[in-house]
This record gives sequence, C-alpha cells and structure tokens, in this order.
Amino acid sequence: MMNTIYTCRICNHTGNARSYLVREMMFGSRDPFVYFQCQRCQCLQIAEIPSDSDTYYPQDYYSFSETSRDRNRTSAVRWFRRVRNYYSVCNRGILGQVFSRLFPNRKLTSLAKVSLNPESRILDVGCGSGWRLYALREAGFINTLGIDPFIKNDIVHENGLRILKRTVLEMDGFWDLVMYHHSFEHIPEQAATLRATARLLRPGGVSLIRIPTVSSYAWEEYREHWYQIDAPRHYYLHSVDSMRLLAEQCGLALQEVVYDSTIDQFRASEMYKMGVQSVEEAGFSRAQVREWKRRAKDLNRKGKGDQAIFYLVATGNPQ
Repeated sequence: MMNTIYTCRICNHTGNARSYLVREMMFGSRDPFVYFQCQRCQCLQIAEIPSDSDTYYPQDYYSFSETSRDRNRTSAVRWFRRVRNYYSVCNRGILGQVFSRLFPNRKLTSLAKVSLNPESRILDVGCGSGWRLYALREAGFINTLGIDPFIKNDIVHENGLRILKRTVLEMDGFWDLVMYHHSFEHIPEQAATLRATARLLRPGGVSLIRIPTVSSYAWEEYREHWYQIDAPRHYYLHSVDSMRLLAEQCGLALQEVVYDSTIDQFRASEMYKMGVQSVEEAGFSRAQVREWKRRAKDLNRKGKGDQAIFYLVATGNPQ
C-alpha cells in the first residue's frame, strides 16, 4: 500500500491516492494488479485496464452458464415458479404471495420497486446467458432483451428470449428498465455507458445497478483481500458518493440504495486473505458461518454491506 498521484476516471480529480496491489484469485492465477482509491469521490479503480481482458473470462465463467433451469422441470413446478416470480416483481396474486413467502426468489424481488407490468420494456446489460430474463419471460414479461459483449454468439432461447452480443452503446429504442446485475463494474467506459443508459430510458424510467461498493465494512476490514475487488475483472468499485456523482453527470438521479450483501463478504475474503481456493481448505466452523450470516444481515440494515442496488431515475438533464 502506497500513495501515488493518479487521475480519477470518475470525478477527474488528480492527486495523491492510496494504491493497493491486488491479485487475481477466482481462477488462481494470482496475477498482480494495481488499484487506487480516489481521495475525493472514494471510487476504487484499477490503475490500468488490461489489454487482454478477455483472457480473464473463460467459457466456464459463472454468468455464461446455461440459463434454462426450468427445461427439465415438470409443468407443475414451472407453473409454480411463474406464479411466484410474477408476484416477486409485481406484488400481485394471492397464490404468488403465498409461494413467495414460502420459497422467495430474492434475485427478482429487487425489481418490485420499479413498478413493472407484463408490457414493460426491460433491457438487461451484461446478462451472460440471461437466466434472470428467462425467468421474467416465463412469468409473462415478453418485452425483454439481454445484451452481453462477452458471449460467443447471439443466443435465442426456446421461450423466445434473445441475448445479443453487443454493448449498450450500440442499442436504441426506449426502455422502462435498464438493469445491470453485477456487470456495471466490468465496463471500462463508465460515463459513456451511463449516458447511453439515460438516453435509452423513457421519461421516468429506471436504471437498476447492482454492484459491490467500497462504502462498506468489508472494504474497510479486508482492503486488498476483499473478494469483491475480483481483480482484474472489476474495474470500478464505487462508493455511494461516486455513484451519485456519476449518475448526476449522465442525466440520472440516485433515488435509493438497498444493500444486499451476503456471507461471502467474510467467507471469500477470509479465503483470499489466507490464500486458499476452497472452503474445505479454510476449515471454517459452523459457528463462524452462523455468525457471519448474522453480521451480513446486520450490515445490510445499517447500510454497510459490501454490495448494493442503486436505483437511478432518468431526469433528462445530463451535466
């Protein structure tokens, strides 16, 4: 850890910034990368974006896995999931309410704040094979489209869902929701991407951005061992202030922040700190795991979890 002069790519501040040497740990290469944290907006960012980024996204990367989890399910199970998932997004339907309470789909409940209906136009950016959109389409949301520049080729699923190999900069049309689920931090062109997002949103439309954040206990505790840095795939680890600033520059207003961090802020970070690749090697006790689960929930309540959902609303007034 040392102080060096850097220029922040979010707020353009030039000055001394604390830098950190972070190693690639997900696939075990341990290649070193320098990150620095801007002293003004607090955004943590990679000092130099690798020219060979594609090599760090092998085809078994988790977001490229098969989407259609319901293909081999019975018709009854698929019906149950459609009813539950529709309620998760729209808060409508007595049976869906019951199913959602018994078997919640927490991956979709974050959409309930956006006031969607089956006709809403939904774009998922950096969606990989598109499992979240697949579930939405099965639940009746037919105006859905996914894009991801890292997939090999365009994908067309059996339920009609399309995933295109392209970036948001190449898109047009008007959308009610443009969402990024742990993809925004992978994008080099942060301002250009968010301006394109604002251009695509109808008046009052929402961009939902789920990302890791340095406005968290885990960053303060683990620093270069914090697993959410995920060097070199994550180029930007925003603070709440840097995300608000970037949004305002691009014609969006930060409406709400909801924290949804998990036990991995402790478990995976401790593994990275120990330099081990598996939970078995780490040897965590059941008592330790229970305590981490309790602390994760507590940190989310206090607004100190290590990942959050940022709800941005189109204002039409970029700076």
